[in-house]
Amino acid sequence: MWERTRQHVRFVVRDGRSVSVLALFLAIAGGACARAVKPLVAPGESAVALTGGPNTSMIYLARTSEGILAIDLGWWGSRGALTDALHELDATPADVRAVFLTHSHRDHVAAWHVVRHARFHMSAAERSRFVGEASHRGWIPRFANRIKGTRLPRAGELDVRTFARDTAFVVGADTLHAYLVAGHTAGTTVYLFRGVLFLGDAVTYSRRHGFAPAKRGFSDDTRVAAASLERLWDRLPPGAVRYVCTAHAHCVAFSPRFLDDVGR
Repeated sequence: MWERTRQHVRFVVRDGRSVSVLALFLAIAGGACARAVKPLVAPGESAVALTGGPNTSMIYLARTSEGILAIDLGWWGSRGALTDALHELDATPADVRAVFLTHSHRDHVAAWHVVRHARFHMSAAERSRFVGEASHRGWIPRFANRIKGTRLPRAGELDVRTFARDTAFVVGADTLHAYLVAGHTAGTTVYLFRGVLFLGDAVTYSRRHGFAPAKRGFSDDTRVAAASLERLWDRLPPGAVRYVCTAHAHCVAFSPRFLDDVGR
């Protein structure tokens, strides 16, 4: 475990105590990922938890007039990382009222049981995968599940609200926009909130290759994913996006260069 403080926000990575062959394989397959989350940090208003695993998964938290909002729920050590990040907002897991999931791969949903009282939002196409009624098609997620299953909620165990098209959610004084970008998974969704476009794994980043569309092996269909991403940009409100962030903790200013990198 390591921790550091930046702008009064603690970022915590809590890795598992043992390393499996699968974890090592995923670390190689995932590639290196730089962590750049400064645009998400606003003391007293928003915080970031960096959870452990082969490729650090991010939990974003924001204080709203209706309680704490979370985007994605991380992986290894998510309980402790989530609790520590909430502490920076003078909050506890009980204060989390709304959770928005970009997709249901295991490295983005692990803390669901910590905030099981919250209302969960996701694409209708993603719900069956989140509750274990259907499987993802990417061969790496399928292989991982054969080696070691993951704890998922049962149908009816959580308050899950789904949407089947691009949707705007009013959260107190804020508005969160959800955009469907299927391909990485059946119901992959990106979220625009307070000027930040949370891309989940619809866009990836590595030091070697920079930004790119969803990765082969992890994704259901990379051709569908790339086409969905291409259609996304013209659906965004003009001037509304200031930053883009992957689910694995890399954020940059939204710019023509970024769009060139992802193949627009």
